[in-house]
Amino acid sequence: MSDIKTGSSYTFDSFEVTKANSQAFEKAKQFAENVDSKPLAIFGGTATGKTHLLYSVKNAIKQNNPELTVILTTTADMRSALADILNSGGTSEQFREKYLQADVLLVDDIQELAGKEAIQNEVILIFNSFYESGKRFMMTSSQKEAGYGIQDRLVIREFWGDFAVITRAYIHAQFESNAERINQRKDLLHKSEQFFWKLMHDEDFDIDAFKAYYKEVWAYFSRYIGLFDADREDLKIVCYLNRIDTLLHCKTPVGLKSCEWNTCILFMYALIYTISSYDMIPYLGGFYGNGVLSIPMLHHAGNDRIEITIDEFEEEFNKFCEGYQRSRRSVRRLHWRFD
Repeated sequence: MSDIKTGSSYTFDSFEVTKANSQAFEKAKQFAENVDSKPLAIFGGTATGKTHLLYSVKNAIKQNNPELTVILTTTADMRSALADILNSGGTSEQFREKYLQADVLLVDDIQELAGKEAIQNEVILIFNSFYESGKRFMMTSSQKEAGYGIQDRLVIREFWGDFAVITRAYIHAQFESNAERINQRKDLLHKSEQFFWKLMHDEDFDIDAFKAYYKEVWAYFSRYIGLFDADREDLKIVCYLNRIDTLLHCKTPVGLKSCEWNTCILFMYALIYTISSYDMIPYLGGFYGNGVLSIPMLHHAGNDRIEITIDEFEEEFNKFCEGYQRSRRSVRRLHWRFD
């Protein structure tokens, strides 16, 4: 796994300090160095460097105080952990204990808890315990006011200690170039261009080639885009995905069944939805969640999305294809009934 994916390259030394983020930088550094630090909240919009600072804190503490247990997590991971524990017959107390074992707790993207009352209540209890025991906890959020689906009680806890606001986007993290990544991306850009060209010129659509290309894009972004390290070359791939998605919506490709066509459209949207993190394009999702693909189910009541791993791709693709085929048959039977 790459250093970018694990966050080990995100340090205070690799953070470029600007007028817009200097206060947040200094407070995060003080938090990491002082065992008696008050809780700290870092606020800022997308791509402002909040996650970089969070990982910098973790890496600094692990380097200077390796005996301490540091847990860095996202609210998305906390939601998944709570669901897994409850679904397996566990209790919310077991969920809290998972985080209370830490000496330092770092939580990213508090704003993602908006409207999710159950997990908000659990996070509040966890923060209460850390505060009462004098242990350090830090969080980041793109919102610092209540009223958008976050309980007042949780926002208040963000201000128990100190806070800083980053006002401008941050794009200058300093990392060494990765030759393996560059070569993979170059090859993937070439394949993206070829796939788009064939689709645009109405060549026969090879469903197996589509699946292979799809999984290659998925694997690349899952491996390298773990936080917000996306540059212009990565965005070129996203642009090709959007072009392919547009062409798929415009017409059924030659040699493709209707059910396969609908499934390709759904999965292409899911790929764009997932790899386009908040820091690239204003979609939800992002491959920070261990490479899980999020499939938005916009027209399915009771389940807004399905999450799958790359190993489940073939099976799930076939399931959706069969589902679209059954739907088509049902519509035909309905038409016959009324003819």
